Amino acid sequence: MSSFFMDSFTQIVLGVSVAHVALNNSVSTKKIFLLGAVVATLPDLDIYIAKLFNDSLTEIEIHRGFSHSILFFLLLSIFITFFVKRWFKEVLVKQLYTTIFLVLLTHSLLDVFTTWGTQLFWPINDKMALKSVFVVDLFYTVPLLMGIVLGLKNKQKIFTYAGLILSSMYLVWGLVIQQVVKSRVEDQFYAQFPSKNIKTTVKPTFSNSFLWNVIVQDVDGFYISDYSIFDSKEMSFQYFPQNKKLIDHIKDSNINRLKEISENQYIITENENGFVFNDLRFGLLKNTDSDVQFAFSYQLIPSKNGYIVKELPKDKRDGMQLLKNIWFRIFNI
Repeated sequence: MSSFFMDSFTQIVLGVSVAHVALNNSVSTKKIFLLGAVVATLPDLDIYIAKLFNDSLTEIEIHRGFSHSILFFLLLSIFITFFVKRWFKEVLVKQLYTTIFLVLLTHSLLDVFTTWGTQLFWPINDKMALKSVFVVDLFYTVPLLMGIVLGLKNKQKIFTYAGLILSSMYLVWGLVIQQVVKSRVEDQFYAQFPSKNIKTTVKPTFSNSFLWNVIVQDVDGFYISDYSIFDSKEMSFQYFPQNKKLIDHIKDSNINRLKEISENQYIITENENGFVFNDLRFGLLKNTDSDVQFAFSYQLIPSKNGYIVKELPKDKRDGMQLLKNIWFRIFNI
């Protein structure tokens, strides 16, 4: 949940920045802040709506779905415009509508850069995910925050524009370095496994674009590693068999939903309670000789009506240790 609130903070900062540059100079700082902050938060309220279903799979499917689509934003902007117009008499309806729509749209456009992605073109099912920036990244948020603080304080849009430009340049940097890392990873992988036919995915680790998670998929499993842009030594890859055969004979809607959600980047393991479905997309939470745990793993529990899916709990101490490991790994300390 902490990462969710940090992500919401980033969206609020972005929303206020967009509202500041889109509204005219006669609008007060308080109104700009309230409009940008509240509207930018609205799409992510879907996470609370999803919890009403009391089903972890439904929660995942609903988040960043319809509520993050252009179609929804076009309709929602009309409703919000006429609801708040009485407090924005100094702004034309067209300008107010455009501002609200842009705040909502930039929310989803930022989400597109993340691993989770967003269903921007709903009702098309596919989520757009460039996977070039982590859902929480201070290198993106801090310039944006500095720009809007200075912009509102000095009533000068130039500062806000500067924050938006710097943050946007960081997103471009992420896309560029992602391709550089992918090329280097594939070169090193083929040098070690020359006969492999592979699919490579590289994604940034928590709050940076210097250390990248690496997933290399072949026919039977996955080679997992990481790569720092400061690395000079040869990469090492840890292999995980997918073990699809363990569940291929099971015809179950929840298992099929998990496969779709994970984009087929999963492995099946076993514990004392049965099969465990491990989603590889968000990396390893813990990786030691005695214990391997992925960030998102689900116990598959058989029942009369098929399989029940229950997310395995995470230890907060593992999360803190992971953050320390990322910092040391970036610089090979």
